[in-house]
Amino acid sequence: MSSPGVLVLGNYSQTVTVIRSLGHAGFPVVLGTSPEHGRVFTWYSRYTSEIWLHPSIKQSETEFIDALAAFLEQRPDIGHVFPVWEAQVSCLIRHRDRLPPHLVLVMAEPAAVTACLDKFRLYEVAASLGIPHMSPHKVTGLDMLLSLADSLGYPCVVKNNDSFSGLFGKKAVIAGTREELLKSVPAWPERTGFLVLQKFASGFRHNCHFMADRGRLTSYFEQRVLRTDMPDGTGYGVESLSLAPVPRHREYTAALIRALEYSGPGCAQFLVDDANATVTFLELNPRLDATCAMPLYCGYDFPLMAMRYAVFRQGGSSGFEPNDKPYPAGKRGVCLWGDLNGWMRELRKGGLGWRKSLAWVGRAMRMSWRGDVDYIWSWTDPLPGLFMYAELGRRMLRYFFRTITGQFRSD
Repeated sequence: MSSPGVLVLGNYSQTVTVIRSLGHAGFPVVLGTSPEHGRVFTWYSRYTSEIWLHPSIKQSETEFIDALAAFLEQRPDIGHVFPVWEAQVSCLIRHRDRLPPHLVLVMAEPAAVTACLDKFRLYEVAASLGIPHMSPHKVTGLDMLLSLADSLGYPCVVKNNDSFSGLFGKKAVIAGTREELLKSVPAWPERTGFLVLQKFASGFRHNCHFMADRGRLTSYFEQRVLRTDMPDGTGYGVESLSLAPVPRHREYTAALIRALEYSGPGCAQFLVDDANATVTFLELNPRLDATCAMPLYCGYDFPLMAMRYAVFRQGGSSGFEPNDKPYPAGKRGVCLWGDLNGWMRELRKGGLGWRKSLAWVGRAMRMSWRGDVDYIWSWTDPLPGLFMYAELGRRMLRYFFRTITGQFRSD
């Protein structure tokens, strides 16, 4: 008997890991994507059996849900929906009643998702548990932001209260001075009730991937992010090392899971400053992290664990197996495409001189050579990576052509 199909929603770095994991396990994988994105890299995975084009969630959530409900009604062979990012997860939570009751949603349970997407509330939970964090402050306007930042002192961090809106193209804004803050947040974002302001915390980001069952930690994998695709460290990880579980970080993660009565997959993040021996809670994402290819390489298949757990919670199986086996420490995960894409973005912004530019590219290539696993590239499934590099190459050629022709014209 063949496995029921799974519809994977969202085109992100971890999407290709989800597709490869579930496809390898024997699930027919249908990729859901919007025509506005054109052809996407996950389209080309050998494990993608079919493409479903759907209306944009961002443009019309109602049209998306109408299309999804109609598609699932026509396709009883699809028994699972696996949303990859917060936008898809929160949308399905709000419209669960429109979907077939037998459908298995592979994601954290609604109460936990809602709590995690409210950063201010999550920091209050962390405070009640004695988990170290930078105290959050609500700011409701630009004048208030500047005044409170001056009072707290610099550097400071400003972010949206939810986990997926971003702030002027960044996950968070780090400002070392009032002038930098004004440059990064030049106006109050539209349709924003309040922003979260905190003092800046230094350190390496630790991604603590986990599975949980009704408030109980069942699987845990930790890695240290050494570099991201942003010079200030706020972007997506492009180089990381697997670590043996740090007891204190595991305990903090377990305490948050208990307090939230969390069920499903997630990733807690902490900033660890070795020099000052400090740990600062950053956030808890109610989804798979973009770097989940690293734990998969080390024997922790979180996409498949999430699938099996969701089936168990739906009553489709009598149990599930926690994963607490030892995993290798010191394995290096890289994302060469993300590294080069970050370099290209900073180059176009004019933020890199030729020395910094060469150093960035040189390190990206060296770390890729030394890496044990790439978050996107796979020798057994090369087409998604080839597509991404081809797109990046085209953008590079356009940039250099315009730069060179521009210099000729100025001469």
